[in-house]
Amino acid sequence: MAIIYKSWLYLQEHIIGTLAALVMLAATVFAVSQVVGRYVFGHTFQWGQDAVTYFVVSATFLYFGASQAKRAHLAVTALPDGLKTGGRLKAALIVRAFALLCIVVFVACFIYWGLPGAARTLRLGTTTESLAFPLWPFQYALLVGMGMVGITALFQLYREVARWFGRDVFPWETEDDQLVL
Repeated sequence: MAIIYKSWLYLQEHIIGTLAALVMLAATVFAVSQVVGRYVFGHTFQWGQDAVTYFVVSATFLYFGASQAKRAHLAVTALPDGLKTGGRLKAALIVRAFALLCIVVFVACFIYWGLPGAARTLRLGTTTESLAFPLWPFQYALLVGMGMVGITALFQLYREVARWFGRDVFPWETEDDQLVL
């Protein structure tokens, strides 16, 4: 299981994360070129704002999973941190496992109800406001990003449950990402 998880993290961070960073960089360079084009040459592309907006947002969506893996997202950890500090490590594991279970359920529901919406957008040919880009790739990017969050949360849930039973299933994880029993 550890090899599968390491492979999954590598895919998220080095492949999907790099792709997201390149999309973000390209959108930023294009946005700067639009500013220069507007104020120096007096010309911009009508679809430029849509391109920058949707590509930046899609890059952010694709990085959701890597953010979950690093636990770099916004999180309220006062309860598990307080329990850990108070020496109630097993209780902290239960709280973290419950939070991860909530993430998995939320993501499953999000994808379950999001897929028909994205499929409908594809079928109808809905486009951005400038009519230059179809919306479905951006909606599927959101679903893929959320799916990666769910898969990562499943691995993390597995780790928390295994730690409850005293097994260290991912010994290479950093100390910050686990509670030591």
